[in-house]
Amino acid sequence: MASFLSALLAIFPVDRGVASTDQVVFEPDSFLELLKARNLEIENYWTFCVEASNREDVAELLDVMLSDWIDFAFVPSPTTFAIYADHDDFLTLYVPSLSALDHLIDQLKLAGFGFEDWYVRPSGGDGLWR
Repeated sequence: MASFLSALLAIFPVDRGVASTDQVVFEPDSFLELLKARNLEIENYWTFCVEASNREDVAELLDVMLSDWIDFAFVPSPTTFAIYADHDDFLTLYVPSLSALDHLIDQLKLAGFGFEDWYVRPSGGDGLWR
């Protein structure tokens, strides 16, 4: 997972980001360990919203959330992309233009990652994000 996140964060600038759960299938052990290591507590780990305040924290937060069975949305700042991940091991990246999508695909392929071309997650929006 670290190599994927390194490739993604090398493509897009990220200063901070917010992740919000959609569904937590099992107890999020990795996420809870991250909170414990930082002396943080959370009341409800089935539904939460959490902010990472710098690039390193973003990488660590995404790593633990992708390691656990969590459906979540993630939006960084600056908003150059967005992520929706689900517990079925699908990760959808939303970018603002076709040129950004082409660049992302090229860079991730160069880093050795593949894509499921047959799967398209419905956007539910105005069609600007793919």
